[in-house]
Amino acid sequence: APKHRASRVALARAGTAPSQLHNQCSGKHAGFLTAATHFGGGPEYAEPGHPVQEAVRAALSEICDYDVTQHAIDGCSAPNFAVSLAGLATAMARFAAAETALEGARSRAAQRLREAMAAHPHLVAAEGDATTDLMRACGAGVALKSGAAGVYMAALPTLGLGLALKIDDGDDAASSAAVTALLARLGVLERDNPVHARFAEAPIVNWRGILCGQLQPGEALTRL
Repeated sequence: APKHRASRVALARAGTAPSQLHNQCSGKHAGFLTAATHFGGGPEYAEPGHPVQEAVRAALSEICDYDVTQHAIDGCSAPNFAVSLAGLATAMARFAAAETALEGARSRAAQRLREAMAAHPHLVAAEGDATTDLMRACGAGVALKSGAAGVYMAALPTLGLGLALKIDDGDDAASSAAVTALLARLGVLERDNPVHARFAEAPIVNWRGILCGQLQPGEALTRL
């Protein structure tokens, strides 16, 4: 079923059963299928040894400057290749400065992807998601992407910087708070923007609607 609640409810009201086409990762898989028409190897592109996945692994190793050798299986069955946090940040920095940090087809592809994400944030994440709202609030070509279990990454082209973070206990609210605080610290998000308060200082409310507390980023994330 779609992750987006309104879409999920609309599907149920229409009496339509969800399929793989409704999965939040269906766009990525459409990309895999498209690549498979060029790389060959057949339609079972989710196997780690498939030519498409070998190409993904090689591209990750290159862009992250990290020897990618291990993987786990994602919820949508594609291989999740393991990279270091430093490697992920390196990749984002290269995306941010793709015009000079990369060459040829790799540079053109990175620029196109970064610009597409910034121009259409609702296609990167759902409406109301931190990723979508933060990209809209930052503007300036900022490209953001959350990951599973408290991972967040960003390419900041105006600064030529990339960032990546991982929350140890995998809490997604904490990762949204941390990346929001860092974006404000780096000057690409105004602290008085309502989106900053929404995620960096998010209220903690119980089932009865009672305010129980508030998320607060640590000083290391907020100091100027």
